[in-house]
Parts: sequence; C-alpha cells; structure tokens
Amino acid sequence: MFNIRPIQADEIAYFTSIGVSAEEAGAVQSYIERLLAHGSLRLEWCYVMEEEGHPIGRIAFWTMPTLEKPLMMVLLELPWEREDYLSVGTILLEKTMTIAQGYGADLMEYMLDSPPVAPHFQRYEEQRMNLLHHMDFHSTRNTNRFEWNGESQSILTSSHSLTFRTLPEVGDDAFIEAIQKVSAQTLDQRINEEREEACGAREHATLLFEELKEMEYAPDWWQLAYDEGEQLVGFVMPTKAPNFATIGYIGVVPEHRGHGYIDILLKQGTATLLQTGENLIRTDTDVSNFPMAQAFLRCGYTQFASRKEYSKKLGAK
Repeated sequence: MFNIRPIQADEIAYFTSIGVSAEEAGAVQSYIERLLAHGSLRLEWCYVMEEEGHPIGRIAFWTMPTLEKPLMMVLLELPWEREDYLSVGTILLEKTMTIAQGYGADLMEYMLDSPPVAPHFQRYEEQRMNLLHHMDFHSTRNTNRFEWNGESQSILTSSHSLTFRTLPEVGDDAFIEAIQKVSAQTLDQRINEEREEACGAREHATLLFEELKEMEYAPDWWQLAYDEGEQLVGFVMPTKAPNFATIGYIGVVPEHRGHGYIDILLKQGTATLLQTGENLIRTDTDVSNFPMAQAFLRCGYTQFASRKEYSKKLGAK
C-alpha cells in the first residue's frame, strides 16, 4: 500500500532527500526554501509517496507568486529503476493531479531538462517521458537553454544606434502592439500554437503581455527600441524568477530582421539585469529558432541544456 501525503513544516529535508544524493539534496532544499519565500511553492503543495513507511517518491507544484493555483509540477521523483515505476508513477500523478484541480488548476505543465541540472537533477529521462506519455501529457515545445554567468563589463560598455523607451514612457498598448507584430512571424512553436488557439492575434498578444507581468520585473526594465527614423525595431522584456533572472521575451519586428538588431536588444536586456545585481541569467529559445540561439552565443551566453516542455489539460482524457 502506498501513502501519499503533504509534508509538514519540519519535513523539508526529508522531502528533498528523496531520489538524490546528500550533496544534491542541499541544492534542492535551498531551491524549495526560495520558492516558499517568494510564494511560488506552498508546503501543502509538496507531497511524499511512502511504501511501508519508506519514502519512494515526491512531487511539488509551482506557480507564479501572484497566482493562487498550481501551474506546473516540479521535483518529481520515483523509484525509476523499478520495473513497476510506471504503475507507481500513475498512482502518484492521478492522486496529486486531482488535488491540484481542487486548488484551481486546469492545466498542468512539466519541464524536462537534459542533461540533468540543478536543482531538479532529472535523471532517467526515458522513464520520465514514458510516464508523461502514459498520463496523456503532450509535447508543447522543445528548447535549447542558455546562461550568462560572466563579467558584465563587455555588455555594459556596448554602444548602439537605437533609442530605447520604457514601458512607463510608451504605455501598455504600444507593447501589446509590438508583441503582436513580433509573434506574427515567430519561430517559436508554442507561441504559434497559442496564437492559433486565441480569438485573434491582438488577444494573444494581450494574454502574453499579462502573463509576463505575473513575473517579477520593474516597468523601466521593459523597453521598446526605435531606429533613427523613429521606426519600431523591437523590444526586450527582462524578468526574474525565484532562482535566476531571465529574458522573458525579446524580438525584432519582421521588417527589421537580419540587420543585427537582436544583438543590441539582447545586450540591453542582459545589461539591465546585471545592473540589478544579478550574476546568473538563464533563458531559452525554441530549437527551430536558430537565429536567436546564435544571438545568445554572440552575446556571451553558453548553452547548458536542452528542454522538453509538456502539458495536460486536467480533467481531459
């Protein structure tokens, strides 16, 4: 018999020790404590799975700090080496997905990184994908992940010929219009699918803008870029997550692509985050978006992983 239950306040170390080494457990615990402090995780959203009194699995739910419902499952661990891992995982996910629905979740996401990286340490990639497919999760996006972990001087001394105007200067509508223009010809699979599902391009741009505002940011970080003729070139929208800073969204409008403007925008967004005291920036781009990947590399970012993104509408078969 399995016992699946939420953890208590004094069981964080117990929870984090499942499925990882003692050294890795420290990194997982630090991650959990940051999420709890930022409101992206709650104790009642952290579950352990026990068999005859011994821990064999765990799962937690993540959300935006300003939201009340779970959005993503994280820190999933199971006895992946066992022959019955699929049936064990099905029991854990079926019960916890039902609980997540009770908290208001209508869509559940999962991100799978390869190779395993801190703080999730997602080993047994094939078994994880098998479980997701068995539970009717579908693939929504494949990305390459990049990080900036270097000196800021080369970024901060960059010169450019563009004029940047912040969100307070231009207003929400100008940003939504810019997002609509950039997203119309994006190479990002997920954005294309979301735009098709929305009632229109304007609605999709508005929803994406509001979604980005759920993350931590300052209005003057978000900037539109204009050329010398006052024509819109593109935008950059840096944000922060509890564990690292990121480039939330960036893009050049179609008519100005191919002229190196993406490099200027990326340097501007990177410098903005560095000036706030950040020293680690992580971001990703669709595997099909080769130009954006090359821009990250030119700017001094390094690729550290690839990511498969999955989602499932809860209640759907």
